Order: sequence, then C-alpha cells, then structure tokens
Amino acid sequence: DLASEYDGFIFDQFGVMHNGATALDGAPALVARLAAAGKRLGILSNSSKRKEWSLRELPKLGFSADHFVAAAVTTSGEEAWHALGAEWRGKACVWLSKKDGDGVSDYLDGTGVGLADVERADFLLASGTNVVRDGASVLAVDCEQSGDVTPFEDLFSRAIARALPMICANPDFVSPPKPGKAMTYQPGHIAARYEELGGRVIYYGKPHPQHFEACVAGLGLPKERVLHIGDSMHHDVAGAVRAGVPVAFIAGGIEHEKLGIPSGELPSAAALRALCEEFCAIPTHTVALARWDAPVMDKLDDDRGKRA
Repeated sequence: DLASEYDGFIFDQFGVMHNGATALDGAPALVARLAAAGKRLGILSNSSKRKEWSLRELPKLGFSADHFVAAAVTTSGEEAWHALGAEWRGKACVWLSKKDGDGVSDYLDGTGVGLADVERADFLLASGTNVVRDGASVLAVDCEQSGDVTPFEDLFSRAIARALPMICANPDFVSPPKPGKAMTYQPGHIAARYEELGGRVIYYGKPHPQHFEACVAGLGLPKERVLHIGDSMHHDVAGAVRAGVPVAFIAGGIEHEKLGIPSGELPSAAALRALCEEFCAIPTHTVALARWDAPVMDKLDDDRGKRA
C-alpha cells in the first residue's frame, strides 16, 4: 500500500492525471482518496502556462483544486515567469510561443520583459513552437505539428552570433496526442536544436532538480516522505532521482510502447531494466496506472504485481 508509505504525493499531469481532454480512468478517485486520508498533494507539470491556469483547468478535467496544496502546485512556465521578473526585468526578448489564447497572450504581463527583434533582444524565450513574436511582427511557423525546426534556423544563427541565451519554459520534447489529435512538438524540441547549433539554454521544469525541490518545499514535508508520480523516464524518473525524491513510474503512460505493453499492465522486468539503463535511472516503484487498485512492481527483478 503505497499510500501508507508516504505523507505527500506530487502528480505529473498529462499521462498521469489526464490526457489533455479528460481524466484518466481512476485518477480523480485516487486523488480524492489520498486527500481524504490527509495526504498533502502537489502538481509538478512541464507546462508553459502558469499555475493559475492549471488550477482553473482541474475541475474541467474531473479534479477538485481544493485537494491540492496551492503552494505545491507549480509548472515550468510558472518557474520561468518568476525568473523573468527577477532576472530579466527591463530586458527584451524574441518570444517563441503558442498561438494566442487563455494562458498565452498575457504570459509576459508583470515580468517587465518586452519584445524586440533578434538584433536588439537580450535573449530568446521558448514557451511554444508555432509562433515567433519580436514586437514588430507575429510569424506563424509549422513546427508544433511537424517538428520541423527549419523556420527557426536563421533566427537561431543570428541569436547565437550575438551569444543570446534561450530561456526554455517547457523542457518537454513532445506531448502525446490528445484524443483524436496528433502528437505535438514542445519547446524542449527547439531548445535542443538551439544547443546543437552552439547556443546556451536555461531550462525551467523537469528533469531539473530545482523544480522538484520547489514543489516539495511547498508541501512542507521532508523529501523522503514525498512520492513523485510521473510517466516520463527522462523528465519524471531521472529528474526525481537526481533530486533525491522517491518516484513512482507510471508504466502505462508515454513510455508504454517502448515497454511493449498496453496501458494498464505492468512491463516485464527485462523491458523495464532496458528502459532504466537507457535513462540511467531506476524508479522507486513501478505502477501500471495512477489508480488506487493499480498493480505495483517494486523491484526490477520481480515480474509479479501486487495491489496498491
């Protein structure tokens, strides 16, 4: 019973709690049951949007925001927003963003950061992959759906020539498809290209330890009493291991095809071991889904499931 082993739980969102459109089977009941048991709950999400947007969306997805400790709900976009105001106030950037919409258009409000073309900017800001904003124009690019970074190449070359850093507000490379839609490419994808070309990137979000530490601090618990729950080996498992936070790997999430399993089943020990070796990280627990009665596998050499 993992619930009895920890006092706090930190949830990843996409692939653990919901699929971007609806709650995943059993996840709202799990959250409600943990909250009713007096557990302190947080959310740690690689989202370019701020935490208030995430909290507003929870009821639409079948969750109560009241079940979570507000101080322990954070997003990569929230951490980046605070850094912009603290470290870049009065400066200007070329902003690589999403299309206008709730949680996007007003993102720079309160930061004191403006927009400028690459010859006058102080840095690049990556919070999306389909719009380039430089204060004089708003250019739509085809990257979010295609993954094609070609439209950014000239901008990146000119920025690197001026030694401009890039701030990445979401380190995710891709986002799994929402129901009826295709996979999308996220800011981590274009940030990786910027690094390949010789640029410097400042990342906010998982797998970087500071993101985990901020969330644990918000719970007000020792990190050994907190379990992070996530489905990405790179962002969740490797990140939690580096931060010294116990982690439950949701095998039925984004990695399920690599593991050769349908969602809802545990992987074989061999498949899990191979994935762990690829990312040089071993989860504390492996769970089929974020559901109260989901099968759990604690050890790599144990193919048998037990009930949570």
